[in-house]
Amino acid sequence: MHRERRAVFCAILAVGCLAVAVKNVYAQPSGLDWGPCPDSAPANLTCAYFNIPLDYHDLFAGNGTLLVVKANATSGEPKGTIFMNPGGPGVSGLTSLATDGAKLMNHSGGVYDIVSWDARGVGPYTYPGDVFCLSDDESTTFWNGSIETTGINWLGNFTIQTDLDNFYSQAPIMDAQYRAFGEKCSQGPNGTNLMYIGTAATVRDLVTLADALQGPGTPIKYWGLSYGTIVGAWFMNMFPDRVGNVILDGVLDATAFDTKQSYQLWRDQVGSAEDVYNAFANACALAGPNECPLARFEGATGADVAVHDHTSASNISLLQLRASIYGGLYQPQQWASLANELAGDIESVLGSNTTSEARRIMAKRATYSTSYTEPAVLCGDSVNANSSLSMKNVFDEIVNVTRTVSPSFGAFWPIPWHRCLYRPARAVERYEGPLNTMLANRILVIGNAYDNATPFYEAQDTADILGNQAALVKQNGFGHTSIYQHSTCTANIIQAYLANGTLPSDALTVCEIDDSEELFPGVKSVSVTVNNTGIKE
Repeated sequence: MHRERRAVFCAILAVGCLAVAVKNVYAQPSGLDWGPCPDSAPANLTCAYFNIPLDYHDLFAGNGTLLVVKANATSGEPKGTIFMNPGGPGVSGLTSLATDGAKLMNHSGGVYDIVSWDARGVGPYTYPGDVFCLSDDESTTFWNGSIETTGINWLGNFTIQTDLDNFYSQAPIMDAQYRAFGEKCSQGPNGTNLMYIGTAATVRDLVTLADALQGPGTPIKYWGLSYGTIVGAWFMNMFPDRVGNVILDGVLDATAFDTKQSYQLWRDQVGSAEDVYNAFANACALAGPNECPLARFEGATGADVAVHDHTSASNISLLQLRASIYGGLYQPQQWASLANELAGDIESVLGSNTTSEARRIMAKRATYSTSYTEPAVLCGDSVNANSSLSMKNVFDEIVNVTRTVSPSFGAFWPIPWHRCLYRPARAVERYEGPLNTMLANRILVIGNAYDNATPFYEAQDTADILGNQAALVKQNGFGHTSIYQHSTCTANIIQAYLANGTLPSDALTVCEIDDSEELFPGVKSVSVTVNNTGIKE
């Protein structure tokens, strides 16, 4: 009995010492050793490596490492640090600051250092890094003949029974493949680390990083873009006392993310995609054939430019077409380039079953090429699937979304949301609410009026849940997040908020895009509508 009591005492002591060790190792300020960044990054960026526990609740799980990147303030001595997550999940903080750092600086006034990082599951420099499940050779064989590589080769409202029959014939195939794929992921090179890749872990990494750079317990300035708004929402509610100035920009509805089956979230994601696509087509028509080759004749309308129906052509592969257009709509300043690319590629796309996008997906990178990071995070955080669900339910939802929400993009495949019924691992920690915790400071929520990836109503829903703890800004423009079209109104609100917490007093503030912003040469953003009739009255 004495020996048993001693063993119990020692076990309790060990647990206590472990808790102290975690606190001392991971929550004390130590600074970072900044130096040059990898991948020939711009000289204005510096990088460091930062150690983290794989599991904040189990030190014996081992350690990981984050690649952290900093863009120094451009206007004198920095007034503090903004931590930024660029979204995805799976977007590299290094890549994002290299490409969008100037825009973020411009919107925030250039008086703050901006720190981001390659989150768990992202890139070759963070550990655990890129998630790979199949080798290149395995991928070619494994997905051969399925819609995973060809996409859903039809565009319209699924009104023809033959199209429906052909489509649903793939449901049992994808059901079996995704089950087998989940098993292969579990047995693959990243299988043992999949459980440590998730949003809650990323939130704890953020707080631990802030502790190291600013000191334990300090308020955190955070700017979350796209999926980064889920990181922000979980951060605010997991660590409400650490909320400093938090910006959620291009908002995913955290309530839906936490409660709906993953495949049901695509409906919301493409809720405004048709509007943005029509705006692109109308802007092209206004530019005319000299500036937008998709407007093939003078006087073309947006309806002439948009690709709405190809049911008359058989064996059409639309994967590249959907991927190119949907991805290109994110950044309106690149719409002219998108139109030129589509004009050169569209005929080959519509006449070929083998697309450059499919080849890109299978592009070689060492032995493994196709990263599974995005579905690894989304599925690891997803709601548990009822055992009665199958890919037939996913296919039913795709048909419904295509018919009722987005005929152009409802049938986009593959997307991460559709993979989660047979996920290989669940994250060791998942925040399940509430999402309206009392916060140390009010936050700023920003949504574009027309965002093809995060419709404005998701920002509205988020602000409604937070009530008087949030101010909502509707930027009256196009694209994904506020940073790709400049609004002096939005930038002024951001800068005032970051400086002293000042937010608009109105429940909703509408900010117009600057009059100088063009979508095509000579076509101002403020002159373009979202319908198919053409010129704004």
